[in-house]
Amino acid sequence: MRLTAFRADEGDCLLLESTDGRRLLVDGGTQDSYTAHVAPALGRLQRDGKRLDIVCITHIDADHISGILRLLDDEAAWRVHDHKVSTGETNQRRPSTVRPAQVGTILHNAFHDQVGKNTGRVESMLAASAGLLSSATDGPLARVAQAQRDLAASIPQALRVSRRIRSDQLNIPQNPQFGGKLALVSDQVPLLRLGTTSLKVIGPFPQDVTKLRRDWDTWLRAHEQAVEGIRARAERDAGDLRLSEVDRLLAPRLRATESLGETEVELAEQLGLRSNVTTPNLASLMFLAEDDGSKVLLTGDGHADDILKGLDHHKALDGQGNLHVTVLKVQHHGSEHNIHQRFCDAVTADKYVFSGDGKHENPDPKVLELVHDRRMANDGRKFSFWFTSTSTLSATEEGRNHMAKVESLAKRLASRSGGRLTNRFVSGNSIRVLT
Repeated sequence: MRLTAFRADEGDCLLLESTDGRRLLVDGGTQDSYTAHVAPALGRLQRDGKRLDIVCITHIDADHISGILRLLDDEAAWRVHDHKVSTGETNQRRPSTVRPAQVGTILHNAFHDQVGKNTGRVESMLAASAGLLSSATDGPLARVAQAQRDLAASIPQALRVSRRIRSDQLNIPQNPQFGGKLALVSDQVPLLRLGTTSLKVIGPFPQDVTKLRRDWDTWLRAHEQAVEGIRARAERDAGDLRLSEVDRLLAPRLRATESLGETEVELAEQLGLRSNVTTPNLASLMFLAEDDGSKVLLTGDGHADDILKGLDHHKALDGQGNLHVTVLKVQHHGSEHNIHQRFCDAVTADKYVFSGDGKHENPDPKVLELVHDRRMANDGRKFSFWFTSTSTLSATEEGRNHMAKVESLAKRLASRSGGRLTNRFVSGNSIRVLT
């Protein structure tokens, strides 16, 4: 197998190639990073007569899906151009975008399939809550407002992807291995093939998606009942909102509290709190890829508990509940909410890929330290950290400052490891993790 990790700003974009030359593109990063760093590589594939056998969108967050939407829009523009030329309109200008490699099939759990008829209500309520919270001075509320705003923006992108791949447009089969329905862990579809590579779907489970749908319904009911009252209170108090007023309503992923006291700080410092992971992230499509003795764990923005659950379902763990892989794409860009010590003890890798660029403080330094410390305590093998951004390449000042801290920490950890840990940072458009 080959694995290439592209620069994707704060997002994910990975290209997996089987031993016999089949290709799986997992996510597309942000739109800007796709155009700058991914499109040229896909254009070379197209010119060489090669295709993307499968494109996978792990979930609908913009830093995963918007690059794929750009890919599909670029292909649509080229098809329109080809059609016009074929009908005699020879004065047509070629599209200014790079034509991507042809897409065979797409794995994409469409948002409207996950939430049903509530799609429009979810979008509008997210936008409403983001606007309501945007005037809040409380730090956690401001972060929630941005998260709500980002998710509200990503839902239309997910709907556009679903429209773009329909039979009357690009006609790209969606989830054909699952009969066109949601791609989920299933005993009926235990194994997918990418040429010589086997792909075991380890998440999400059907019951998890059902629970997510119920969570959305609960969130909508609570939101609709409360939003006007909170809005009126905010107007009376000149926009002064407290976390306790909205945590269970507008920000259900935050723990209920009257203030950010000592207990709350302690909770924030804990790793792997699944309750702090957003609903779309918990629905991430995740895979264990195996080919010619190599194993690659592709985790999207999933949570450690769900990854272990999926691996156990496929009996991929040994008798002690452990698994060693060639490459682990560290879940959710190394966020502290998605990983914990039990996972680091159970799943080890030769190479750990961190795909964040410092935005949202990802990769989290605590995660790097946790992985390093557990490897040093439990496993004598050498290992390496691979990063898809640097302090000079990150797109924002926030990201550059954070990546400088990551670089410094990675260097210290390597020094403490006695030669067991090495670090690799991207220097161009991508970094070849596995050859």
